Amino acid sequence: MPENNEEQQISNQQKRHVHFKLRTFIVMLIGIIVITAGVTVFATIAISHWASGLNSEQRASVKKIEQAYKTLDKEYYEPTDSKKLSDAAIKGMVSKLHDPYSDYMTKEQTKSFNEDVSGDFVGIGAEMQKKHNTIQITSPMKGSPAEKAGIKPKDIVTKVNGKSVEGKPLEDVVKQVRGKKGTRVTLTVERSSQHHDISIKRDTIHVKSVEYNKHGHIGVFTINKFQSGTSAELKSKIIKAHKQGVKNIVLDLRNNPGGLLNEAVKMANIFIDKNKAVVSLEKGKHKESIKAPNDALKEAKDMNVAILVNKGSASSSEVFTGAMKDYHKAKIYGTTTFGKGIVQTTKEFKDGSLLKYTELKWLTPHKHYIHGKGIKPNVEIKEPEYQSLTVIPDKTAYQLHDNNKNIKSIKIGLKALGYNVSNKSTNFDSELQQSIKSFQQKNNLSTTGKFDKETNDKFTLQLVQKANKEDTVLDKVLKQLN
Repeated sequence: MPENNEEQQISNQQKRHVHFKLRTFIVMLIGIIVITAGVTVFATIAISHWASGLNSEQRASVKKIEQAYKTLDKEYYEPTDSKKLSDAAIKGMVSKLHDPYSDYMTKEQTKSFNEDVSGDFVGIGAEMQKKHNTIQITSPMKGSPAEKAGIKPKDIVTKVNGKSVEGKPLEDVVKQVRGKKGTRVTLTVERSSQHHDISIKRDTIHVKSVEYNKHGHIGVFTINKFQSGTSAELKSKIIKAHKQGVKNIVLDLRNNPGGLLNEAVKMANIFIDKNKAVVSLEKGKHKESIKAPNDALKEAKDMNVAILVNKGSASSSEVFTGAMKDYHKAKIYGTTTFGKGIVQTTKEFKDGSLLKYTELKWLTPHKHYIHGKGIKPNVEIKEPEYQSLTVIPDKTAYQLHDNNKNIKSIKIGLKALGYNVSNKSTNFDSELQQSIKSFQQKNNLSTTGKFDKETNDKFTLQLVQKANKEDTVLDKVLKQLN
């Protein structure tokens, strides 16, 4: 019996020992699982935060936006459109940048944007930007319906078809301006505090990137926009000109609104040697120089280059002009350029929408920052005085003995059209009255001697036609190169 009791006690102790070990093991196992799960959660959160690229303050702001989105989406008293809410949130963020070059575009608007870059669309052919809460013309494209109708760089668009554009997003205004081929759109523009309605017939706009014409022994290359293939087009045309024995060339960048930065770099590389900086990019403390990747074109090395610019020459036009001026590869003629020294980039989302934003500022190779200042030419050649006239309002008729600043513009315009005007005063004198009568008679208008709406319309049209037909600025450049 004692032996049996002892065996029983040993057996019970072994059972308790095994039971104790099992319980300890389970507790430890649970602890390990909890710790592992916690580490995993914290690691996941840490990795997520690291991958987001946001600091704690930025994450809190994004969380707040997410909470607001969820609240409105679920609890607003009427049904909401989730996509419209997210689009509005992005638009709101972009608008707070107060940057006329940053924009958020829907899928449909992105399509129009891509058409602009490719160079084919239906519209009036005028680049626009939003600046200080106004819609401003950057430049009308050469030969476009906008240019032919008299639209000028830095015109402010106040109405489209009689409807105010105040406070409207740029993309909405562009959509209003575009339309079906052959239809008309009327822009009300402000120029030097004067307003004028300009009717423009929409057409297919094919931006031919580079045009070449030979003027005697001088080759003139009109570069309309920096789009895909521009540098290649110019290169082939320069080779053609070289075979023709052309030594002096003019690169006409007037009213060129810019476009693709890489095309400006490649175009500069036609003239600028390999490994020379074409443009310097800056973003905070980060600085980078984009250098010419190839040897300069051998056919261009012995050419005398002149560049012609005006206030409508912007962005990539200025990148190219700035590099050529810094390296003394060209002499610059015309008037001071637009002054856009910043670079935009884009991010396209899965739904086809697009975020365009300013990422960098750029400087010329010699570190000149031209934003808001433009590039001054070596030789200033101004446009004829009549081409810079303010638009004369057509709601007012002017007559003998009136005194108004617009009367001076009438005198300058009529003199340019070949009528007898001997002074530029603001007084409506008898000489002006007689010149207006001659103008009215020649154009089958009522011979009243008053500068009325019908006379104003015909007067404006003829000045625009004269400006499109004659190019006195180019003529002066050609004369200097001969």
